[in-house]
Amino acid sequence: MTEGVFPLVELAIQVCVARGVREFVVAPGSRSAPLTIALARHPEITPRVVYDERAAGYVALGMAQQLRRPVGLVCTSGTAAVNFGPAIVEAFYQQIPLLVLTADRPPEWIDQQDNQAIHQTGLYAPHVRYAGVLPGEDHADARWHAVRLMTEALDAAQGLQPGPVHINIPLHEPLYPPPAYQHDFQRARKIPQLIASLPALSEASWLPLLTQWRNARRKLIVVGMMAPDAALHAALQRLQADPSVVVFADITANCWPHVAPLVHADVALGTRDKTTLAALAPDLVIYIGGQVTSKHLKLLLRARPPQALWRVQPAGSAPDAYQATTALVHMAPADFLTALADRSAPLADCDYAQSWRIGDALARQQLFHLLLNAPFGEFRALQQVLAALPDRSHLQIGNSMPIRYANFVGISHDHVPAQINANRGVSGIDGCVSTAVGAALATSTLTTLIVGDLAFFYDRNGLWQRSLPPNLRIVLLNNHGGGIFDMIEGPHSLDAETRTTYFLTPQPLSARLTALDHGVRYAHANDEKEVASGLAAFFAHSGGPALLEIETMMDVNRSVFQAFRAMVAGLQF
Repeated sequence: MTEGVFPLVELAIQVCVARGVREFVVAPGSRSAPLTIALARHPEITPRVVYDERAAGYVALGMAQQLRRPVGLVCTSGTAAVNFGPAIVEAFYQQIPLLVLTADRPPEWIDQQDNQAIHQTGLYAPHVRYAGVLPGEDHADARWHAVRLMTEALDAAQGLQPGPVHINIPLHEPLYPPPAYQHDFQRARKIPQLIASLPALSEASWLPLLTQWRNARRKLIVVGMMAPDAALHAALQRLQADPSVVVFADITANCWPHVAPLVHADVALGTRDKTTLAALAPDLVIYIGGQVTSKHLKLLLRARPPQALWRVQPAGSAPDAYQATTALVHMAPADFLTALADRSAPLADCDYAQSWRIGDALARQQLFHLLLNAPFGEFRALQQVLAALPDRSHLQIGNSMPIRYANFVGISHDHVPAQINANRGVSGIDGCVSTAVGAALATSTLTTLIVGDLAFFYDRNGLWQRSLPPNLRIVLLNNHGGGIFDMIEGPHSLDAETRTTYFLTPQPLSARLTALDHGVRYAHANDEKEVASGLAAFFAHSGGPALLEIETMMDVNRSVFQAFRAMVAGLQF
């Protein structure tokens, strides 16, 4: 065979290895054979095969969430590459680094009725940090070009705004090496290294910020979706010594409860009492991290905009979720808040933080009293699961109602996960199972997914693996339909038939046979006692992956949530 295919592919893989990318998820196919073979034969890489491309994308996302470095993702040409799209979009908005390598037909065969040939160049724009096309022929300049492309892509994936990057690789036949072919993974001996640096503020830039900070008597630090960060946590704890400072953290901010003790602040904010809301409204807001689950916070800040709102992030344009941004600070949040703590002093005679603490305690008391006395449903079941979660384990939370329930229920001091993740970049249900599988693959720590039925059944191909990680646990809340559409107000304006058929999407499925198909331990519960009795065995470290299906009634879930909303609206403190 000619040397046209393999040398550049091997060179690209060697750049990955030199830059620390050793984990690859491969969706099988023919056009990608040179890539797959090179990965399989590289002594420092163990690729994982995932058969469904959509699942493969989310498995890689889950791995990269935990590893916080790029994970490679490989597929063949055509619609296989399109199926990576949802995971790439989620990674973009979560700022998770992925290296996407798509095999392609040679450009001269696009639109010529050749098999699996589509327009793949720029396929994922604008949801990638970088896109390039590997050269199609092997010569000295092409090798220099290939190294440059790969290093530029990996620099972008791990930059100040991390995210997915895409290299498209047109490949001519023959695609399979002869038996005597010798791979050369040492072609690139000089690979540029990225020397990372972070922006900082000059003392002149600090002056107007410090003036605003010192003049504000009600300061709210909002922490959205973030990975655990010890330096950030230390800074937040220092700042909270000031009675004028409150930290409002999302469940995915990885700050509950030791760094951000107001675990039920979102419940407290649900009050409709105008006097209470006015007392909680801040003068100044610092917003860091990704998305925040709380709709109550958005309503408060949009209705009562603060005098100043600073968005702090290392780079890029500012998201203005609260329509109140007055300053964009390009700096790592941990560095900024540490410097702010160094430059500030607590305000005396201020009760802003005390008001939040009173509201948080009242919200917790009322919520737990309601759930204790309400009929059994998924809200109470989720509370039971979180209360039994092994300390320092990992938690993945599915979208729709599970993340909302979890954000309201909160985390117990005795059962604090080491890390909490959710696909809140775009909040889709399409990859929740696969992401959890990838997260469990990346660590030996027990990893629990709490997921609703539509999200689970939509993504059960994520369990279609040669072997599932033994540390994977799945809690399935099965209400036999799209329960969130029985909760939110809009669908209730529709007639019952339209709402049931097109929004609630009722389904009769059970996960028992899915668990059997994939070798997963299965347990079922449909009341509080069965949930409690099943959790100890479910969380046991031995026995391999396990699934606990908790079956509930949609009408009961609706009535409990309606009672919860009424309770929250009436809070006064």
